[in-house]
Amino acid sequence: MIDFAFEPRADDDSWSPDWRPPAADLTASDFCLRYFKADLRLVVHGVDLGVRLLGEPVVDIALLLDHAVRELETSADIAVEASLTQHVYSFHREASTVTLTTEWPPGKVELSWEELRGLVERAKAEAVRLITTAHPELRAHAWLRETVGAPSAA
Repeated sequence: MIDFAFEPRADDDSWSPDWRPPAADLTASDFCLRYFKADLRLVVHGVDLGVRLLGEPVVDIALLLDHAVRELETSADIAVEASLTQHVYSFHREASTVTLTTEWPPGKVELSWEELRGLVERAKAEAVRLITTAHPELRAHAWLRETVGAPSAA
């Protein structure tokens, strides 16, 4: 079982409905490095791999996981790093099993290839849902829609 959620940080003003970005349009860097930070709740088969220290932009984590899955299509090993916190997530794939190892918090867990792919889709959908719930005007943001995904109809 995988328990996953982004927990928006109260100390990040970008979650506030009154917040407005300093520039007219948010860039990829804004989404991946500056705004919409959250703590990560991630428990995989009872192993807690969550990060609750400084927060990481939800888009960065979603795209980090997406990149890992894309690379694992053709490679057995990949290590990816969160942009702000430099937390490293290492993946090793053997047939239909993936081993995920984190340095901080230290942890190692096995999950199925399908579970990992499902986690990626959940992370992307949840990142977009949280952002567009806080700021409905971002539902039409081309980069967010094309890179992370279209907002759900809900």
